[in-house]
Formats: sequence, structure tokens, C-alpha cells
Amino acid sequence: MDIADLPLPAAWTLAGWLVAVPLLTWAAMRGDWSRWNESAATHAFLGAVFALSVLWSMRGSVAGDFAFHLLGSAGLALAAGLPRALVGGALVVAATTLIRDAPVGNAALVWLTMVVLPAAVARVVLAFTERVFPPNFFIYVFAGGFLGSALALAVGGLAGAGITVLGAGRPADLVFGERAPFLLYLAFGEGTLTGMILTLLVVYRPEWVATFDDRRYLTGR
Repeated sequence: MDIADLPLPAAWTLAGWLVAVPLLTWAAMRGDWSRWNESAATHAFLGAVFALSVLWSMRGSVAGDFAFHLLGSAGLALAAGLPRALVGGALVVAATTLIRDAPVGNAALVWLTMVVLPAAVARVVLAFTERVFPPNFFIYVFAGGFLGSALALAVGGLAGAGITVLGAGRPADLVFGERAPFLLYLAFGEGTLTGMILTLLVVYRPEWVATFDDRRYLTGR
């Protein structure tokens, strides 16, 4: 659930910035930027940021205050690694905030719910599948890509729904009873899109997918 345009109290937006600023600083410092001088890797990362900015611009809404769209944050985390995905997601939030003229104060909470939380969930799901299941290409795509991305969007959307109720004062029965179920449809679409893109990348450009190891998933070593 996109909370970019919600009227949120100053205390909520301030708390979001207090959490987001040190977390983004950590991500910028921990990200692997050693390949930044390689044009192909750089263009792939910036192209992903641009593609997500376009994806976020294709929004739907119900009754004006419930906006939703696909995220792509989980896929970015699997492809670029968590720290770089957080930085890239911050660029997406900044771009879409400026384009839509949304309240700048909400940007931190938008980043936390629509980038940080989904990206973290995707990485946790991938780590769990690597621990539980044998190394296999299809396990990576379906469990790590499809299932992880679908769950990531659902968790991020529910976090946004919680902020909508607790921060913006919307009725809980309306948000969770009538509007949050839309997240199920979005989660399926998110998982399908991410799984398809990851499949193409690991087949044709595996070096662009930070979490995919040829030796592990193709040879089982």
C-alpha cells in the first residue's frame, strides 16, 4: 500500500526519517560499488532504478486514499544485493516523490515500507530456502524469486496498511477488511514478474544477479 500521499502526523514522519537516514547511510557504506566503473554493471543498476520508477508510476487507487502498485524491491535486492537495493530504492522514492509532487516528509516511511521491508523479507526467504532445500536452479527461481517476492510485497503492503490505520486514522475494518485483500492479487503479480525477470537474468546475465551462484545452483557444489 502506497502511503506517499497520506496526511501523516509530523511525529510519524520524523520517526521515519530518524530510522531511514542511518539505515541509508549504512547501505551506502556497505554496498559493493567496486564494479561501478564497469559500464555494463552500472547501466544495469541505473536501468533497474529507472524501470522501477516507471513501474511505481503505474498506480491504481480505490476511493482516492488507497493507492497500490507493483514494487520490484525484492527483485532488486536479489539482483543487486541488499545494500545497493536500498540505495537504488531510495533513488526510486526520490524520483517518484518529485514526479508526483507528493509530501517530501512521507518519503522516509515510503522507503521503509516499500523498499527496506520487502527487500529484507526477500533476502530472509532466500536464506531460508538455501538452508532448507538442496541447491537447485528451480528452487532459486520459484522459492527465492516468486514466493519471496510475493511475500515481500504482502508484508510491505500490510505495513503500509498499518500506518494508514494508526498514523492517518483510517478505519481498520475498511483498510484491512476491504482494501488490504487487493494485496493478494498484487503479490501474485509481483512474484510472477520477479520470477520471470530473474529467470532471464540468471540464464543470460548471471553476473548481474548478486545472489545467484553458478556453482551452487547449477552444479550443486
